[in-house]
Amino acid sequence: MDIFRRTTSDAAAPAGVGAGSLDATASAGPDALELPSSPIAAATQQLIDTALMPAVRNHSVRGFLFGRAIAEKQGLRPGVDYDEELMYLICALHDIGLGDIANGHQRFEVDGADYAAEFLERNGITDARVDTVWDAIAGHTSGFSDSPVYRRRRPAEIWIAVEGIGIDVGGSPDDLPPGYADLVHATYPRLGGTRALTDVIETQALADRRKAFPGTLPGELVHQRHPELPYLTWDEIIDASGWGD
Repeated sequence: MDIFRRTTSDAAAPAGVGAGSLDATASAGPDALELPSSPIAAATQQLIDTALMPAVRNHSVRGFLFGRAIAEKQGLRPGVDYDEELMYLICALHDIGLGDIANGHQRFEVDGADYAAEFLERNGITDARVDTVWDAIAGHTSGFSDSPVYRRRRPAEIWIAVEGIGIDVGGSPDDLPPGYADLVHATYPRLGGTRALTDVIETQALADRRKAFPGTLPGELVHQRHPELPYLTWDEIIDASGWGD
């Protein structure tokens, strides 16, 4: 999802996948909040329950629920067109880098991707699913998954997950089935929502500026919120090279 869509020339358009919002017939039935219950899904839920602050954990689960609703809108069927468990793993773990358990010296997306891959491997998942989870988490703030070529050539679980996450960050209830956002929020309240999430990213980046390199989401957040701090420019990077360009 393009989170800037609402503030650019297409500001009047809904933020969901494709043109138009979800129609009123989209499912929001009694199983609408059901999460995968496999052993790895249960272990992942336990991890984020203990390792993430509630606002970040709830955002992660909402991303899965919203992504599944978007997939239904697109006519994609779990177990046929995409692996629902894998999509859940992406969403549940996509911000694990914002927890102390995975807070290293890289931007939070890459710290999180590394930790997620190692967590899955420790739990017996060693096949291509690990690569898909790593790719999705490391790139979830990059905008890659908006590309139609990317969507055609990469697993659907990635862009479905990123779309759901993006709706929770920059979308609105209108992007979802009528009443569905209220249903989800009753169980997974926002608790400050995107602003709470942003504050965690900012706090990490201020504590270790290696996590906020220019051109990254953390780097841009620090630059916007703290313009008084030194900011490494592209020309300074070129000047520091040994080529004399």
